[in-house]
Amino acid sequence: MPARRGQDDSSFDERLRDVRSVCAFYPLINAKNSRKRGQRHTWHAILLQGDFVRAVLQVFRTIGYKLGISAITFLSGVLVTRYFASLSDRGTYALVTSTLLFGSTFLSGYGAFVNYGLNRLKLDRSRLLGVLSRLYLQLASVIVALLIVSVSLTHAFSVFFYISFILAVLPFVILYNYSSRLLQALNEISWVNRMNMVQASLFLVGAAVLYGLNHARRATLSPHLLVITLILWLCTNITAAALIVPIARARAGTRFTPRRDEEVSKPFFAYGNRISWQNLLTQLNYRGDFYAVGILAGSRGVALYTIAVTASEILWQVSQSISLAVFARIAKEERHASIELTERSFRFTFYTLISGAVIMFACSPLIDVVYTHRYQGSIAPFQILLIGTTAYGATGLLTQFFTDQLGHVRFPLYMQAASIATNVLICVIAIPHLGIVGGALASSTAYFLALTLSVLYYRRHTNRSLRNLFFFTHEDRLFLRRFTPRRRSLSEGSK
Repeated sequence: MPARRGQDDSSFDERLRDVRSVCAFYPLINAKNSRKRGQRHTWHAILLQGDFVRAVLQVFRTIGYKLGISAITFLSGVLVTRYFASLSDRGTYALVTSTLLFGSTFLSGYGAFVNYGLNRLKLDRSRLLGVLSRLYLQLASVIVALLIVSVSLTHAFSVFFYISFILAVLPFVILYNYSSRLLQALNEISWVNRMNMVQASLFLVGAAVLYGLNHARRATLSPHLLVITLILWLCTNITAAALIVPIARARAGTRFTPRRDEEVSKPFFAYGNRISWQNLLTQLNYRGDFYAVGILAGSRGVALYTIAVTASEILWQVSQSISLAVFARIAKEERHASIELTERSFRFTFYTLISGAVIMFACSPLIDVVYTHRYQGSIAPFQILLIGTTAYGATGLLTQFFTDQLGHVRFPLYMQAASIATNVLICVIAIPHLGIVGGALASSTAYFLALTLSVLYYRRHTNRSLRNLFFFTHEDRLFLRRFTPRRRSLSEGSK
């Protein structure tokens, strides 16, 4: 009997490891809690348990939220594009919102340390958040001082009018990003999903009202729509920040009391500085072609190119959903489990992106219908950008593994720098001859370079075959085959 029991335990452990591999998106099965002495478990009983289905459904709910945000953002973009009287106003609005991202992504990089510090380094929560709160107050003070200077220069230089809007929004965007990072690190994915809907939904309501008013009073309202839209953009970001902070504090279970802590500050700033520069380079990679189009093709070219960029980047909602779902686990798991999690997430993300790109390519002529014939020139660059966004959408999972699991924050910097250099070089050569299509070619080429470098770096530091990234495994097929019947049986049982 003892020998028999030991044999059963051994076979159970093997089955359990297999199932945990299949369920790599979440910590679905805990061997210490699920195994009882003398109790036999079968493969199907473990695989089809309710926790597994609930976890997978949570991943799909996250994707649903992301796609919902994409739909809301898309509708807002359509309304804004339609009620602006000129392509120049649309281009100016795009330049203002894109410029904000440079500042916010750079300064929000310090928030990335929350996940690494809590889940990898196991730092005390109150101490870490105290250092982060102190940094935020310092940043906000500097931004307010710059805002005062910018407002004073508005009458002399019109460009400072738009800079003032950017500086006014910036503290609230940073506050929102820090709070969202904390919720992600705590694996409070449901709250992250809900809060991400707030700003987009409020802006959609405001844009719909402006669209209706513009039709009713076109002559009086049209010249002021750009300023009104920027004010709406400011107010919705303030509201989103005001709502997420108390939720983050409640879920963290501690006050955000600013403090000076040298022991925490040293790794905080060492990690945060590199991530912030990485984020800045990433944003340059995202929008380097955008600014090159603005310089070489003018604001009308920016307006057309903006539609192509925003439409193609809807694909990234899929990859961001999976990244969000595994955000905390990539840092928290041991190296081998984190590798398996990254590879499985990469496989599902990559082929989902390809499928989505094919569908969006087929639907590309609808741009002429949705945005009116003025934006027919956006179709060709949109089709080209789909290739690059598909490649780059899966890259984020690998860089997340490098920074949060391996602690390698330098490689993403080098990768982004090489990608930016490629982007800028091709833009300078191609845009004068091909127009905005040249910008799309430059961006897609740079994105493919980023994916190639990331894959090679992953292989070097994990000693894993590339097959593990690009080929489905038996467990993947089992995952896909088993999940759908289980959902059906659950729905029948509930009836």
